[in-house]
Amino acid sequence: MATHSTIRDVARSADVSLGTVSNYLSGKKPISDVMRGRIEAAIAELQFVPNAAVRVMQGGRSHVIAFIVPDSGNPFFLEVARGIEDFAIDNGHVVVTCNTEGDLERERHYAKALSEMRVGAVIAVASTSNELLLSTLQKSGVRVVTLGRQLPGGLFPTIAVDDLRGGFIAMSHVLERGHRRVAFLGAPDAESQIRERFAGCVAAYSDAGLDPAELLRVDADLNSPTARSAASRAILALEPRPTAVVCANDVIALALEAEAIRSGLRIPEDLAIVGYDDIEGAAIAPIPLTTVYQPRYDLGHRAAELALSENYPASTEPPFAPSLVVRTST
Repeated sequence: MATHSTIRDVARSADVSLGTVSNYLSGKKPISDVMRGRIEAAIAELQFVPNAAVRVMQGGRSHVIAFIVPDSGNPFFLEVARGIEDFAIDNGHVVVTCNTEGDLERERHYAKALSEMRVGAVIAVASTSNELLLSTLQKSGVRVVTLGRQLPGGLFPTIAVDDLRGGFIAMSHVLERGHRRVAFLGAPDAESQIRERFAGCVAAYSDAGLDPAELLRVDADLNSPTARSAASRAILALEPRPTAVVCANDVIALALEAEAIRSGLRIPEDLAIVGYDDIEGAAIAPIPLTTVYQPRYDLGHRAAELALSENYPASTEPPFAPSLVVRTST
């Protein structure tokens, strides 16, 4: 039967104390570059695999970063996750993605499981429903970083995009194109961000001298293709039909585009559409989508960097600035 190398074997091979190897593995105390090199050479030679479970049982934290998202099927979150993963891998961590589907019971399940697993950090899309759960995780010793916007109370460091500005420039664009019968197509995921985007649209509508009460709004009930298509059909069934629609994200904007084409509408002649996120599919859609760009990869990478920072919890950083990408759909 094959034998497994132990921490004592590593210490003996590297000719250092057991405590020095322990400090190297935990990262809690600095060690010299010379000792680090000898330990790493010994680990490679012995093919030593540290027992993470033992570290956790001894009161340490696992090298796991949890990414809590409301809709893991949205390509926007896939790119954010890639930014998190790249930083995590470079720093000896792994990432697990927890898809809540916007359901409070699923959020509670994940919060309990992640706390029991003693994960090192949680990066979560900000939502008013998960504030209490994230606070509970933070009090248990988990580093929490929110994505999207600062939750009330400023409990967590946050990495965000200025969604108020994003909604403003999206609505301003269609108004500058001469549209006045405009609607907003929303979605249930990441409610706080969507609220900010809609508020930006309302501000632009008001600044143009229009009555914000006349700005129409329809929301998808769930994060699913069926729900997005149903909401899109509801928009197209409005009487009179809007001539332009600003959408909460690109996924629902592409669903609206598909329904509009299916119903025989011309884009942008009969209906102009603006999305939000600038996912890869926006540029290669049948009618390339005008959208609001936000740096998805950078958001994830910076969030992971903040979660693992020696200075955690650092103060919230200024939000990234969104920008408008104009394509054929407007």
